[in-house]
Amino acid sequence: MTKLLAAALLAVTSTASAQHYVASDDAGTSERRAAREIDGRIGMLLGGSDVGDADGFALGISGGLGYRIGDITLRGLVDYYRVGDAGDEVMDRKGRALRLGGALRFAFATTGIDTKSNVDFWGEIGAGHEHVAWRGGGVLDRPSGELAFGLDLGRRSERNARGDRRKVGYFMAFRTLVAQGPEMAGATATCAGPCTEATKPSRTDVSMFVELGVQWGR
Repeated sequence: MTKLLAAALLAVTSTASAQHYVASDDAGTSERRAAREIDGRIGMLLGGSDVGDADGFALGISGGLGYRIGDITLRGLVDYYRVGDAGDEVMDRKGRALRLGGALRFAFATTGIDTKSNVDFWGEIGAGHEHVAWRGGGVLDRPSGELAFGLDLGRRSERNARGDRRKVGYFMAFRTLVAQGPEMAGATATCAGPCTEATKPSRTDVSMFVELGVQWGR
């Protein structure tokens, strides 16, 4: 994760030097300034969590704080959501997961930072650390990756005396979290359905969420 964030910081720095705008005054002088913005958001998670053979409906909350330069945003993330079995399963394992991470976002299509409208279609890739605590006892700590796509809709204010704009709006996203599941004791190769070769259950856990919330910044 450290190497990923270091690469992200290098990418943001490179973009900052390449993306800028030029503003001229009446005297004909010009000022170069990188187009940048602080981005904050809070949202609701709705989907399904996957921890080993415990998978079911999940509801949670999310938060993020980022720094945007041009079309690239480096973000810090925090997620808190339910994990466990579905309500109709015989087993009734329940717990909560807390995930801290970082991500690099790129706006594929955007109205830009210097416009009143705030419309962005973006993609994001990141990494984090997930801590699962079961109600009946026991914890699970593991790294996890993230892939997301989303849409931002909002407005920006006029520039203040310092040249800054404030923004506020909504966002919607589809997020996928991928992690290695725990080793299941006694697992043997089997065919859970029609197959040509028996295999052990997959240890790749994939949790998928729809995320809806509000965004703001300056």
